[in-house]
Amino acid sequence: MTTVLVEGVAFAAPDDREQCAASAEHAQQLRDEGKYRRAREQMLVCARDVCPGPIKSDCGKWLTELDRDAPTVVFGARDNKGSDVLDVKVSMDGAPIQERLDGKPVLVDSGEHTFKFESKEGAVKEERVLVRAAEKARPIIATFPSAADAIGDNNKGGGGTGDKGPTTGSTGEGSVVPALVVGGIGVLALGSFAIFGIGGKNAVDDLQKCKPNCAEADVDSARTKLIIADISLGVGVVALGVAAYMFFSRPTIDTSKVQTAGQTKKKDWLRIDGGPIAGGGYAGIGGSF
Repeated sequence: MTTVLVEGVAFAAPDDREQCAASAEHAQQLRDEGKYRRAREQMLVCARDVCPGPIKSDCGKWLTELDRDAPTVVFGARDNKGSDVLDVKVSMDGAPIQERLDGKPVLVDSGEHTFKFESKEGAVKEERVLVRAAEKARPIIATFPSAADAIGDNNKGGGGTGDKGPTTGSTGEGSVVPALVVGGIGVLALGSFAIFGIGGKNAVDDLQKCKPNCAEADVDSARTKLIIADISLGVGVVALGVAAYMFFSRPTIDTSKVQTAGQTKKKDWLRIDGGPIAGGGYAGIGGSF
């Protein structure tokens, strides 16, 4: 920077005047584009004492207005217990913006940004934020995971060596085995319906030949076969319906939740009830999987 002293008064050299004018023009352009951080840097250049009076005055005014209107954020970080973490570096869209958290507002550009927090232990957390014009002291807080969570995240991303733990957040559909078991019972019940139905019909046909002098034992036998056939049909229809429902509505499960040795697995069970009653029979099915 070169100045010329004439009778104790400082005047800007030609190079300074050109730099001041260029910075003033560039500052306005950056400000209008919402690039407040770079605009402020240019305004500080053209607001220096060595700049011509009109340029210095305009840049000082613009600087005051920018500090009033530009958004600011306050960075913070916590561990998984909620305690503040201070030794954290912050970058915005890949460019460093703060070397250590101090709780002071930081001027940023409006728009969408990705803020990356890095602790001295190497933990990394990213926050994607939409910063609005004229927002002031907006808190942006990153919460670092515990060591166990960090190891799980590394395993998920394929990093590290050795055995990998369960993948966090992986999901899968529930087992089809219960549906197949219930469906198999339904098929067996329909087979029973066919066998006892045919046997009962044949017995009824035989009774037509001896009525009204048929033996009571033969009548009871035919009735029992028909009742069993009816019960088997009911059980078969219900079981197949339940099997279809269990197959198509089986839940989505989180495969990362691995059962530990101390946990007790709930035992699956299935119960089918049936029997004759006055004037017919009854059937029921129930279970837990």
